[in-house]
Amino acid sequence: MQLHLDTAQFLRDYWQQKPLLIRGGFAEFADLIAPELLAGLAMEEGVDARVIQHQNDQWQVEHGPFEDYSHFGEEGWTLLVQAVNEWFPDVQDLLSAFSFIPDWRVDDVMVSFATEHGGVGAHLDQYDVFIIQGGGRRHWRVGAAQPNAEEYCPHPDLKQLKHAEFDAVIDTVLEAGDILYIPAGCPHHGVALEPSVNYSVGFRAPNTAEWLAQLADQLLATDTTFARYRDPSLSTDKPSYLVDNAQLQQLQQLLVTQLQQPETLQALVQVMSQSKRPLPQSDTALSSTELLSYAATDMMIGRTPGARVLTNDAGQVFANGELLEGLHATEAAVQALLTLKDECALAECSTLLNDTKVRDCLCELIQQGVFYLVQDTDEATA
Repeated sequence: MQLHLDTAQFLRDYWQQKPLLIRGGFAEFADLIAPELLAGLAMEEGVDARVIQHQNDQWQVEHGPFEDYSHFGEEGWTLLVQAVNEWFPDVQDLLSAFSFIPDWRVDDVMVSFATEHGGVGAHLDQYDVFIIQGGGRRHWRVGAAQPNAEEYCPHPDLKQLKHAEFDAVIDTVLEAGDILYIPAGCPHHGVALEPSVNYSVGFRAPNTAEWLAQLADQLLATDTTFARYRDPSLSTDKPSYLVDNAQLQQLQQLLVTQLQQPETLQALVQVMSQSKRPLPQSDTALSSTELLSYAATDMMIGRTPGARVLTNDAGQVFANGELLEGLHATEAAVQALLTLKDECALAECSTLLNDTKVRDCLCELIQQGVFYLVQDTDEATA
């Protein structure tokens, strides 16, 4: 999918700086999922979906799975479904247009269907987002970043701006293929002028506490021996119940020193390579010989939506929260593994399959759910 955007200029002048309207960002854009299919997906167990309704100056939020939508009426409500890209390949393909942003930053594609006058109210997001307009039209107002904007909850499951009439730097109606880029912390408010679909490509930005929690879990799962706390010079003239600044600084330095260690940097990339949701693991092991035999069939291979395969400056390779031992990013077969995203014929992956070490690793990654195999249905039914 071709994005009509000067990405170098965008990264220099707009990314995490200020909002941007990209008129006609996707030429001749057609919806990637019908509203009826989106509504059906929101009826399934395990799908994160909600309906936000605004009627009679009251906000209501209902969480899926839903049985039907008739009680919401004809207008004033919005259905939002998270991670639709993990269920529909056409929605997953949308992410290829944003490959100029590091893979590990991509969160998911949320799809929303709004009836006339539907919206979620004026609000802030703590992450960057591209909003792509599908069928229908929505009126959007977007403001500059407001670090100290006051928020409130009109419903326990809904956070909005307390002062909805913010100064807008973008005030426009989006039509199919138009895109809004909204950095974290910028107020925005969209209202459907008619039944419409939006696709929101969000980028994860964990806060420091979340990073530390995930990093600690990752480090504790290793056999590494970590430095322990040692007291600074103690004095007899201070009470035993006092935690003084010298002790705090000693502990702080201990943690800072650990954060700078190579094993910590490696653990950080392992955290980055983890998927947001559990991957669909296989119950049966796949041998290297079996995988080679499938290459002579109509079998297809692809990376599971939401799975990440990453490398660092040292050339180490990571997937599903693990270091892939023995692989180096400079090897041609490893490059083929890193760039294998879109579904393709397994027979076309000779560079990857001819390397025994990488092929064995791929078998393990297929079992873990990082990659998947599927028969080419077009060939099978021809």
